[in-house]
Amino acid sequence: MKTFTRWLRSCARYIGAATLVVGGLLLGAPPASAQSCIQDVWQAHGNTQSLTCTANDVTLSSATNLCIVVSPPGGPRDLNNDGCQDPNLQGQLTCVSGQPFTFTADFTMPLTAQARYDLGLYIATDGGGNDGALTGLCAPNVVTAANSSTFINKDSPPDICGDIDAAHNPQVIHQTITTTCSDTNGDNKVNLPWCTTWRQPGANEACDSGTFTTAGTFDAYPGSPSKCNCGTLDIDVFLETASITVVKEAVTPTVLETGGSVTYSVAVTNNAQVSDVDLDSLVDNLYGDITTTGHNGITATTCTLATIPAESNDPGGLNPYTCQFTVTVGAGDTGDTITDTVTACGTDDFGHSNLCDDDPAVVTYIDVSTPPSLAKTATATQAVAVDVQYSVSVSNNSTVDTLTLNSLIDDKFGDITAVAGNVQSTTCAVPQNIAAGGNYTCSFVGRITTTGLHTNVLDGAASDDDGVNYGAPPLQDSAQVNISVTFP
Repeated sequence: MKTFTRWLRSCARYIGAATLVVGGLLLGAPPASAQSCIQDVWQAHGNTQSLTCTANDVTLSSATNLCIVVSPPGGPRDLNNDGCQDPNLQGQLTCVSGQPFTFTADFTMPLTAQARYDLGLYIATDGGGNDGALTGLCAPNVVTAANSSTFINKDSPPDICGDIDAAHNPQVIHQTITTTCSDTNGDNKVNLPWCTTWRQPGANEACDSGTFTTAGTFDAYPGSPSKCNCGTLDIDVFLETASITVVKEAVTPTVLETGGSVTYSVAVTNNAQVSDVDLDSLVDNLYGDITTTGHNGITATTCTLATIPAESNDPGGLNPYTCQFTVTVGAGDTGDTITDTVTACGTDDFGHSNLCDDDPAVVTYIDVSTPPSLAKTATATQAVAVDVQYSVSVSNNSTVDTLTLNSLIDDKFGDITAVAGNVQSTTCAVPQNIAAGGNYTCSFVGRITTTGLHTNVLDGAASDDDGVNYGAPPLQDSAQVNISVTFP
C-alpha cells in the first residue's frame, strides 16, 4: 500500500481531477503521460527492488506497416485521402526533428526462450532518456485480442493479456503512438526507445481489467527485476531537413555573334513536406547577385529572396519559386558558348541553414553573315587610251569576321594578279586576309587593242572565318573605257 501510494505521489502531476483513488485502487485510467514509468508501474504492484532488465526472453524486432497520421486526412501530404502521409519524392516517410508525430505500426515481438506470459510493450514518447524507455514518458500496452492478429492466451479468465510460446512466435501488436521525432545515433532515422515485459512460470499473476480499466495496461509488469528487455529500434521514418533543387534555363538559348541580350529563367523547389525555406541568396557565377540590376550586365530581374512554402502548405502554387533575369553579353565567334551557373541557398523553419543547390545554363553564339562589296574604276594612262590602269578595292563589311580574298578574275584580261596576256603590270595578289571592317586595294594596267566602248567585268571569290563563301553578285563590278581615234 505504501509503495503504491508513493507511485501515485510521484506521478501526481499527470493524474487528472476525474481520477479517484479508493482503498488504494486507481479507478479510471490516468492519462497516457502518467502511464509511462515502467519502473513506477513495477513498484506500484508492491515491488521495492529496482528493475535490472537483463533478460532478453522477449524482444522488439521491427515496426512495419507504418502509417504517419495526417489529421485531418487529405491535402498535399495525403493525396489518396487515407489519413496516412504519402512518401516524399525519395520514397520516404518523414517527421520534423524535435517535433511530435503520431503513427501506427505493427510491432513484432519475438520469443527467445520458453513460453512467457502477459506481454507488455513500453514505447518512449519523449525520445527516451539515458536509460531509454525504462523511465521517462512512455506509451504502454499489452497484447490483447483487440490489437493483435497473432493473439494467444494460455491463461484462464479473467486473464485477458496475450502470451507467447514456440508455436505462436512472434507476437504482433498493432498500436498507435505519439512520440518525438528524434535521432539519437545520427543515422537520420527515427530511433524508438522501447522496453518489453513478461512474466515467467511461478510469477504469472492474473492480468485483467478489474483493477485498471484500460485493458490491463498497468498489469503489464515484469515477473521479476530481470524480466524485461530495453533497447532502441530504428524505424523507417526519416528526420526532415529541408532541401532545395535549382533548375536554370536559357529562355534565349542563342545570341548573335555580334552580342546582344539574353534572358534566363530560374526555378527553386522546396522539397520539404512541412518546412518552409527562406532564400538567403541567389547568385550567378558570372553575373553575381541576380536579385539586383545595374551590375555585371544585368539589365532586368524579377528574382527576389522569397519564402518558398513546403509541399504540404502551398495553396498558392508558390513552390517551385520561379523568376527571370536578363543580361547583355558581348560579341563572340560562331559556335562559342557562354556557360554560367546560378546557386540558391536558404534556411528552413527549423534553423537548418546553407541549404544550397545550383544548375548551369548554356547560350550559343550564332553566325551573322554580312556580304562584302567590290568596286572597280578605270583610268586611262595614255592620251591615246590604249593602256588603261584599273583600280580594285575589296571591302570587308563584317564587324566580327575576317575575310579571305581568294581570286580576282577579269572577263577580258583574265587573272589580274599575274602579268600575262594583256595584263601589262599589277599590284594585285591573292590570297589576302582582310580584317573585319577593313579593305584591300590594288591596281593593274590592261592593254586595250580595239576602239570603241570597252566594258570589262571583274569577279572576286572570298570566304569568311565561319566558312561562308562569297562570289558574284557582291564580289563583282564592271568598268568602261571608250577608245576613239582622231585623224588629223
